[in-house]
Amino acid sequence: MEATVRASDGGFAMFSVTIFLAAAALIVAATVMGIVSLRQPDRSVRARALVWTAAAIMAAFTVLAGLFVSGYALADPGGPEGIMLVLSWAVALAVLAVLAWLRPTWATPVLALLTALLVVAGIWFALDSVSWREFENANGPVRAVAVLVLAFPAAVLGLKRTAAAGWLLLALGLGPIAFSALGNLAGVVSLSAVSVIPLITGLLYLVAARMTRAAVSPEHIRAAAA
Repeated sequence: MEATVRASDGGFAMFSVTIFLAAAALIVAATVMGIVSLRQPDRSVRARALVWTAAAIMAAFTVLAGLFVSGYALADPGGPEGIMLVLSWAVALAVLAVLAWLRPTWATPVLALLTALLVVAGIWFALDSVSWREFENANGPVRAVAVLVLAFPAAVLGLKRTAAAGWLLLALGLGPIAFSALGNLAGVVSLSAVSVIPLITGLLYLVAARMTRAAVSPEHIRAAAA
């Protein structure tokens, strides 16, 4: 009974974190866009400001979540094994982020493939949730860390391929949770806490991409008329 109460309290706490993160991200984005809209009538400039705001939100979240995950790994299992766990995901994140910045054309299919594999893992979890729970109990929140590792490089990609990155982040934010929830709700709340910022970032990227297209179309019409 006591264990059930603790689990319930933990789930409520993680749900509260998810709501707080979502609200904070939306407030920041709305505030920045309100200021930019008052000072800059150009839609393309507004769109670019929205992209950079979304990327900054994702970067800040990555730092905070990375510190939390690192602290968790350094506490359990701790020692050299914990350090290796931190390095394993941190190096992967850094390599993918650099690839997204320097070679966005290469990074797009790579991140798409890795995102698809993560969604497949969510489907696998739905089909065999018991084995997945045992695996994550032994190795930590693998799915949540995987979302984090892919989301930041996707956000970096969004600075150059906004629409593509938006869809990738949308898939990262929704896919693993949606399919995992079909099998078992265990771990979904904590996964949602990691997925909410990528989801919001993806939505902001898609809005920015639409704003950019809307700004470009009138320019093309005027150029054709001239």
